Amino acid sequence: MLKLIKKLALIALPIVIYFAIFIAFEPYNYFGLKHSEYTADSAIVRVRQFNADPADVLILGDSRVAHFDMDQVEEYVGEEVSQLSFGGASLNESMDLLEYALEKNENIHTVYFAVSFYTLNESYYKDRMSSIETIAANPFAYMLNFNYNVEMLNEIKWFIKGEKNVASDHHEDWREEDYYYPDGTPREYRKNLEEYAQTIYSVCENYKLDRADAQRYIRLAEKCRDMGITVYTVLPPMDDSLKDLVIEPLGIYRQIEPFIRRAEECTTVLNYEYRQPNYFTSDEFYDGFHLDDFTGLPKFTQMLFER
Repeated sequence: MLKLIKKLALIALPIVIYFAIFIAFEPYNYFGLKHSEYTADSAIVRVRQFNADPADVLILGDSRVAHFDMDQVEEYVGEEVSQLSFGGASLNESMDLLEYALEKNENIHTVYFAVSFYTLNESYYKDRMSSIETIAANPFAYMLNFNYNVEMLNEIKWFIKGEKNVASDHHEDWREEDYYYPDGTPREYRKNLEEYAQTIYSVCENYKLDRADAQRYIRLAEKCRDMGITVYTVLPPMDDSLKDLVIEPLGIYRQIEPFIRRAEECTTVLNYEYRQPNYFTSDEFYDGFHLDDFTGLPKFTQMLFER
């Protein structure tokens, strides 16, 4: 019997060692064992945080509302806030998360839900909620997931190099040449803003409003209203370069406007996306969609949450 136990222990040892290495270097602080610098724009981690301590105020959406300083947000709001937005979130995934949260916490009273022309695009559809729920609830599903193992190995690579693999800030110190073409002619917009607009244009060239998701959002907002929940439909700010180089040439606003009017009937619409004049200067944007972490984002945080 003792020999059998020793053999089993010998067989299990590599597995135990691997899991120990995974826990030490896993990329998203899933187990909460790392320092506070390990903050992750990760749906998995944020769902786990919500399950452990569900707040009565929610933020939902994509990367444009995923990087707030939550201490600052909670100071303005006056209570705990659950951050459930994450980079790349589609509209249907954010709605799935809202329904999930409503099932978990019957005391939710306020929801900040970010939508935009980009997430309302019919071609922008992702469906990861079932995977998110499974992995958030099951550590073994997380440890055995191929993609997270690859990211864990990348963390080891950075550790060996003596560097930190941290998410880059949405911040850049722009140089004079960023505002001029090579021949010295002034650019209408900063170089990276023009390039970003070209990328978004290529994605939205055959733009079509996702009417099914738009209708689902309205039904969900009406349900929240009937439950006594205040919903803020937030259209986050975008730089004027996107309005001038994408929205107007493609006639996108004509498709979006009816949805905005419908949302106004059952939610409070905070429309920064099409605000004229823009609340923000181009230098307060990192790119066409994302505000600079040190200038534009704190300003937007105060505008959005201080009431």
